[in-house]
Amino acid sequence: MTPCFCGSGLAYQACCGIYHAGDARPASAEALMRARYCAFVTKNESYLLSTWAAETRPNLLDLSGDQAVWQKLEIISTQLGQEGDSEGWVEFKAHYQIDSASHLMHERSYFQHTSGGWSYVDGVVQFLKQTTSEKPGKNAPCVCGSGKKFKRCCGR
Repeated sequence: MTPCFCGSGLAYQACCGIYHAGDARPASAEALMRARYCAFVTKNESYLLSTWAAETRPNLLDLSGDQAVWQKLEIISTQLGQEGDSEGWVEFKAHYQIDSASHLMHERSYFQHTSGGWSYVDGVVQFLKQTTSEKPGKNAPCVCGSGKKFKRCCGR
């Protein structure tokens, strides 16, 4: 069982994998945020584009040169974004690594709900920062929060 990258504790195939496969649509703005994070992890450009609101969607999304290794998603807060709502906001922190430097992106994303389901409209990045310049030691706890040692998790 591969744990879902969104941090839900569920298996990927039973969580965000069902959205990526097209078997279901996220029922909330937060669920879409989690699925989009997982799409960045797996470089699933088509899912990202298909869940982006038409008025803000780029014509092309090319993640082939993206060197980020996404490590952990933290949902800070949600506002609205449930069944019956027409809009919602999700504030989150995404931890990632490029080469041996760890980084953190803090964003507040805006979502809209239409007859087609939830769509990402845009987001305001609160801050981006480099948190460390070195990888943790092999026996240190993993930065993703899995509880495993770094060498057995993200350090592979």
